[in-house]
Amino acid sequence: MTKRNLYIFVFVASLAGYVWVIVNIFHITATYGVCLFHKITHIPCPACGATHSVVSLLNGDFAGAFYANPFGFIICAALALLPLWLLFDCICHKDSFFRFYKNTEAALRKKYIAIPALVLVIINWIWNLHKYL
Repeated sequence: MTKRNLYIFVFVASLAGYVWVIVNIFHITATYGVCLFHKITHIPCPACGATHSVVSLLNGDFAGAFYANPFGFIICAALALLPLWLLFDCICHKDSFFRFYKNTEAALRKKYIAIPALVLVIINWIWNLHKYL
């Protein structure tokens, strides 16, 4: 992926994330649960509850956010930091985010990093299954 494509993708994804959070904060729509996996299988995916988690965090309910989905903390941090990081890179003509992305991608190809990361996702999925079933 080129630097330009990555930055555009992350910017658009962040913008979509902000819109989705605003929609859910102000209850503009009653369409909770857009997870295709959950709708088809009736089994929650590892990300189920992440929107509720982010909204809970923004309302200061840290325990509720953790209960809904611990990944919400990562998503909230990403939504706060990534646009600023992209803006910094664009203003200062840097490529620090692009280098971070490439290094992270390379690190996740190493078994000693990929396996623990996968185990955390599986633990979160078991947590979601436990809550929803």
